[in-house]
Amino acid sequence: MRIKKLYKFRKLENCKDLERIKDIVDNGFYCNNILDFNDFNEGVYTKTEATLKINIEDKIKYKICSFSAEEVLNCELMWGHYASAGKGIAIEIELDNNDDIKHVDYDNSFKPKNTKEILTHKTKIWEYEKEYRYLSEQHKGNHVKIGRIVKIHFGTPYENLTNSDEIIEKSLALQIYHKLRTELQAFCSEKNIEFCNYDFHDLNN
Repeated sequence: MRIKKLYKFRKLENCKDLERIKDIVDNGFYCNNILDFNDFNEGVYTKTEATLKINIEDKIKYKICSFSAEEVLNCELMWGHYASAGKGIAIEIELDNNDDIKHVDYDNSFKPKNTKEILTHKTKIWEYEKEYRYLSEQHKGNHVKIGRIVKIHFGTPYENLTNSDEIIEKSLALQIYHKLRTELQAFCSEKNIEFCNYDFHDLNN
């Protein structure tokens, strides 16, 4: 399945988060194996005759990096779970190619035929993520560049409310986020990366 754009959500709560995002821009996205993912059923499946010989070593040798399809930009759950309740960003990527990009299928009782199918299936509760995965057995190192970062969308929690200034004044976390957002926007300008403050009014429209 060919796809032109993918998105990666990141939180922006502290200086460490800021440096990680800068590292993504400069060096690429960080890859993990399945043991480092947030789904405790990751890689769990119903055994079949075709998969009897597959073990944990067969699964963790793959480098994986998760992304999402374009429609998740309007998903409150994604902003909430992966961008710290809006105090974060969504990175927009134009793909160079789709060779190692695999679509994730969602099924509560799937019966895979091989390791790649195991690593590209999740239960339906995760379907809102609309996930695509960079999946490679040969990848060396922990960073990968799958394409060009063309835009960064910044979360705007509470900013569409008439009393937004009052809310921000009472929230240290929001004040820190606004400072970090300004710093990251300056970094984006230096790198010629477009950015915008995402309008949460658009959610669910």
